[in-house]
Amino acid sequence: MILTARGLTKRWGPPPGFAAVEDVGLCVAEGEFVSIVGRSGSGKSTLLAMLGALTRPSAGSVALDGVDLWSMDEGQRAAFRARQIGFIFQFPSLLPNLGAADNVALPALLAGTMPSDAASRRARDLLAAVGLADRADAFPATLSGGEQRRVAIARALINAPPLVLADEPTSDLDEDSEAEITSLLDRLRHEQGFGLLVVTHNLELARRADRSFEMSRGRLLEASVEAAPAPVAPPRLQPAPMPEPVLAVARTMGGDFWPIARRLAFGGAIAFALVLLGDSLVGRYQRMVVQGRADKLAALETLALSALRADVKAIVSRGNGDYELTLELWNVKGEQPIYVMSPALRAYVQVGRQWIEVPARPIEESAAQVLKITGRQSYRYVFQAKPADYARLLSRYMHVRFVNAMLVSPNSTPSDALFERTDSYYVYLKPWDADDRAILAEVKFDGVPPLWIPMPPH
Repeated sequence: MILTARGLTKRWGPPPGFAAVEDVGLCVAEGEFVSIVGRSGSGKSTLLAMLGALTRPSAGSVALDGVDLWSMDEGQRAAFRARQIGFIFQFPSLLPNLGAADNVALPALLAGTMPSDAASRRARDLLAAVGLADRADAFPATLSGGEQRRVAIARALINAPPLVLADEPTSDLDEDSEAEITSLLDRLRHEQGFGLLVVTHNLELARRADRSFEMSRGRLLEASVEAAPAPVAPPRLQPAPMPEPVLAVARTMGGDFWPIARRLAFGGAIAFALVLLGDSLVGRYQRMVVQGRADKLAALETLALSALRADVKAIVSRGNGDYELTLELWNVKGEQPIYVMSPALRAYVQVGRQWIEVPARPIEESAAQVLKITGRQSYRYVFQAKPADYARLLSRYMHVRFVNAMLVSPNSTPSDALFERTDSYYVYLKPWDADDRAILAEVKFDGVPPLWIPMPPH
């Protein structure tokens, strides 16, 4: 067994909190394909983030090849995750200034799993495996949506992980590209033997899985995504012959028996019809309630992911290793307010092959409040990045990662209408005591070396 999860639970807010995922157990064997389907807001992405060591569970455990992911510190977990888990996210997130082969090779270079020449060779082999041998040097802007997704799949496999996690890998593709990516994932899984866990709305992709589950209100249920069999009509009931003693009574009562029997039968039919009607109305009401909640959660997920944008707006040096970070949230559909609760930011610096957390705190009290966002809203934080040593992926620059977790709601006082959103931002950051002349001697910049350089998620 590659992946084993037991009792996974994620709750938000003060106790008892809102359960996004509750008491989930799941195993994925070597080379097995498992799919999870479910409505938007049912907890699928939160579960995948916990299984992939991106979001810490409130309770439960996750083990990969017998190693407990959440017993490690952040640096150990990041290094382990880079080597053992491949991620295919909802969007390709390719670096626009790197060619396809360099995008694929980058995770191997960042994790230090192989020398640069070996990473380049493997990247080109993987691009050939996904049908892009002739596009290895093409930049993302020149690739179609389906081709970008193929590059993202190759990138997930660069470190030969035993487990690949895919979150809606075909959601933004047309029907033909969906079919191509579906077949490609299944073929690569058979050829390379990795376990594959896919969260998807695409039933064609889910049907290819060895096992399928449905996520419903935070719980994981075994499910079949095959078409349901046609209903079989129940056998027609024939009236049973009336017993002889009853016939005898009927003959004794003479003409009075049959009118009484007909009235009783008519009254029973009316009562039975009323029972059926009541049951139908109750069932319809229950379906309306369930559907209403599902629609509400789906609308909230769409609001949180598509209407709310988040990015690093600015970083300013305060000297002596202290920096001020401005994080901007932008409601692109300002006519519908979005309420954000308790954004919590954590900062990490890569030291060797590990991510080391550094102190970070909000500057303004608003970071701990519920804020109504109709346009742009900025949060400011101070963090200290003054490690004794740091990884130099870009000469003389620190590799810094920010993780921002927040709760999103369409209401200022939500009850169960909450959506967890977690974003990661990566930058190259110039140390406060760096020598610009020494940097320019090694790296070409048009002018003064910038204090920070944004990087897409990776």
